[in-house]
Amino acid sequence: MLSLKKFTVISSLIIGLFVLSGCQTNQTPSQTSSQASTEATSAVVASSVKIVLTDGEDTIDSKSVAVQSGESLMDVLKEHFSVEEKDGFITSIEGHSQDESQNKYWTFTVNGEMGSKGADETIVEGGDQVDFALSVYE
Repeated sequence: MLSLKKFTVISSLIIGLFVLSGCQTNQTPSQTSSQASTEATSAVVASSVKIVLTDGEDTIDSKSVAVQSGESLMDVLKEHFSVEEKDGFITSIEGHSQDESQNKYWTFTVNGEMGSKGADETIVEGGDQVDFALSVYE
């Protein structure tokens, strides 16, 4: 009876090993990590936003730029243009500075609507059109 018990235990172990070896994949570790990397990259969706800069009637620059989901307008602007700010307010873009003595300030619209928050609090989305205007206010 002892030998039958040993036979059952050994048989169970052998069958278990066959089952476990059949559950393994044929992917190498680099394939697995590559697949995980691709999945992570596709989770962060990149799209484009068009940004137009004007000073009065003159267009300073206009370009479509890539943005990541959840990115602020200020971050996007700083990535693609030379920007100066003071206390969260944009004071200069691409060397075009506001002039308080002439009431000339930077403002922006997103899809034709005046920004209700600062550029650092405004989240841009793919397909948005952002217009920055350096204009005189009376």
